[in-house]
Amino acid sequence: MGEKLEIISKAYLSLLQIASVMAGFTMGQADLLRRAVSKKNRQVLEEQRAAFVNGAIKQGFDIQVAEEVYALIVRFADYGFPKSHAVAYSVISYQMAYLKAHFPLNFYAALLSNATGNVEKIQQLVSEAKEKGIPFYPPSLKRSTKFFTVEKDGVRYSLSGVKGVPYTFIETVNALRQTNAEAFNNLFDLAVALSAQHFKPKIMESLIFAGALDYLMKDRAVLLATVEAAQKHAELLRPTEDIDIASATAYSFGKPKYMEVEAMPQKEKLLHEKESLGFYISAHPVTEERTFWNEVNMTCRELKREREGTYVKMIGMIEEVKKIRTKKGEQMAFVQLQDEFGTVSVTLFPQVFQLVQEFLLEDELIYLEGTLERRFGKPQIKVKHAQATKKLGN
Repeated sequence: MGEKLEIISKAYLSLLQIASVMAGFTMGQADLLRRAVSKKNRQVLEEQRAAFVNGAIKQGFDIQVAEEVYALIVRFADYGFPKSHAVAYSVISYQMAYLKAHFPLNFYAALLSNATGNVEKIQQLVSEAKEKGIPFYPPSLKRSTKFFTVEKDGVRYSLSGVKGVPYTFIETVNALRQTNAEAFNNLFDLAVALSAQHFKPKIMESLIFAGALDYLMKDRAVLLATVEAAQKHAELLRPTEDIDIASATAYSFGKPKYMEVEAMPQKEKLLHEKESLGFYISAHPVTEERTFWNEVNMTCRELKREREGTYVKMIGMIEEVKKIRTKKGEQMAFVQLQDEFGTVSVTLFPQVFQLVQEFLLEDELIYLEGTLERRFGKPQIKVKHAQATKKLGN
């Protein structure tokens, strides 16, 4: 397979050289011919025939040889391009399947790093990896890099995936780890080590919301309340990174203390986490809510394996609500529901919709019962009963 790929690839790329050397084409003209071959554009191929043959004659080639070579180029357009791609895709597919089967942690870490900035794609990959039992660790200012990395038996979230954290800040943090790792053990030491030039409240708040400073063993509300004091401490001792750390701390008379405030409610914590990362990573509201419901017998992960017609009982978070009217003028809704394992579409017909319409709001939790159906191979639930759940954080 490797030899075949090499031969076909060389033949395809050699079109440029053949057109240039044999017919005297410029590289721009040769590329037009290459594109016509790749697109199988018969009109352009016929137009280029005369130019190629005439150019070859001027270069000293016999007209019969020129026509035979061009006939081979046209013939190549019929099979070479798709075949070369088919071979290449086959090789890549085989390699990726092998990596996914034998090195799943590295496989998903690489795919997630490549998907940075695409929240929807990251959600999809994280959900898929979790279904395979791969744990995810929240971003950590002490351990995370700009890439998703393999750590122990799971994947560590990257710093570049946290909204509002610039690349220059990540590079500064990485450099600081090499020279002053102890500074990461205290928010005030960290502020001075980074300098007020890099220790910006908005950046630090995003990191705190994402859980990147949880390793300090302080509640996120405490860290948020302390950021301003840490920034002022840095402005006093080391306003810019040009000032040597040793000189900046030489005349320091101790450091301020963490602020004392009430702990952040779980619901608020998770909502901020979702805002900062695009999804929940340390926990999911549904996970905690499910503990209050002994009736629940299903999650989005298990739905994929259940037979059509199964009666399911589950807890989910409303992601999207689409309301429509039936031919009789009655309202019903299609709701996209999510839990920590994925999403599922549920249908609420008029009779059920009337009973629950007031709490069909995004990010609200809902308990439902219904029949499992499949549409285009994907699970859906026809709801028979639904009700609001206990609200987290109350």
